[in-house]
Amino acid sequence: MLRKYLAALLCAIIPCVSGAAEPTVSPETLFIRDTLLQKGLALGLDKSPELEKQVAAFREEQIARLALNAALEEGMPDFTARAEELYQVRKEKQYQLPLRLRVRVLESSFASGAEATARSQLENLRSQILAGKLDFKAAVLAHSSDPERKLTEGDSQWFSAGQKSDVLYAAAEQLTPEKPFSDIVMDENRAYLLHYLDRKAPEVRSFDEVKAEIISELQQAYRDTQRKVVMEKFRTQFQQQLGKAAPPPQAAAM
Repeated sequence: MLRKYLAALLCAIIPCVSGAAEPTVSPETLFIRDTLLQKGLALGLDKSPELEKQVAAFREEQIARLALNAALEEGMPDFTARAEELYQVRKEKQYQLPLRLRVRVLESSFASGAEATARSQLENLRSQILAGKLDFKAAVLAHSSDPERKLTEGDSQWFSAGQKSDVLYAAAEQLTPEKPFSDIVMDENRAYLLHYLDRKAPEVRSFDEVKAEIISELQQAYRDTQRKVVMEKFRTQFQQQLGKAAPPPQAAAM
C-alpha cells in the first residue's frame, strides 16, 4: 500500500506519462516530496541500483518519444500557402468580428407587481450619479442585485449581439462617450442602468493575426496522419520480425 501511495504521490509531482505537460503542484505536495527526497538522500538511495535502472528506463522512454515526434514531423511541408487559402475560405464566417460592447451594469431584480418601485429606485440612483453625488461603481457594489457584483463590479466584459438579451444589447448599443448613461431598462423581472465603458467596431481579423493558428492546425493534422502511417509501418516491421523468428513449419512438426 505504501509503495502505491508513494507512486501516486510522485505522479502528482512528476508526470507519469511521457510528454505530459508540467503539472500544477500544491505546496503540500511539494513539502511531502522534499521531505521524502531528504530522507532518501540520507538513506543513500540516490546511489541505489534501482534508481539507476529507473533513470535509464526513463531516459530510453524519452528518447523514444522524441524519435516518434521527429518521425511525425518528417517531411512536413510549409503550410503558408495552404493557410492563406483557408483564410480566404473562412474569412467571412470565422474571422469577421461583429460590433462588440462593454458596459457596467447596475441591476435591480424585483418581484411581480414591484416594477414601479424598482424603476423609481434606479431613477433615484441615476439622478445622484448624473449630479456627481454617487460613483457608478460604488452604486453597483452597494445596490446591485447581481450576486457576483463584488467580483465583477458590474463589468459586462465584451459581448456582441446574441450574447445578452435583445433589450440589454439594444440599450448598450446606444451608449457613447458623449452619452454614457442609459435610461432605465426593463427586461422581464429586472431593471437595469447601464454605463458605457467601451466599444469595438466590426472588423475582419487579418491573415497575419490568424496565420499562426491556421498553420498550427494544419501541422497537427499532418502529425495525426503521419502517426497512423508510422505506427502501421512499425506494426508491419514487427510482424516481419516475428515471422523471421518463428521456426519453419517442417521444423516445428519434427
